[in-house]
Amino acid sequence: MLMVNNTEHPFHEGMTVKSLLEEKGFVFHRIIVKLNDRVVEDASYAETFLQDGDNVKAIHVFAGG
Repeated sequence: MLMVNNTEHPFHEGMTVKSLLEEKGFVFHRIIVKLNDRVVEDASYAETFLQDGDNVKAIHVFAGG
């Protein structure tokens, strides 16, 4: 099981940051991901594999006025 934004989410082998974002429907243009309190560069999402028990924070960054 993963924790994603303080909510449980099922884990499966081979899961990457990119596949998790797709599963969750997080398709925002700009998103910051922290994996176990470390920022993951967006260029690394497809190569960053998750482990059972990981804590993921996905933050949608947007500007307003």
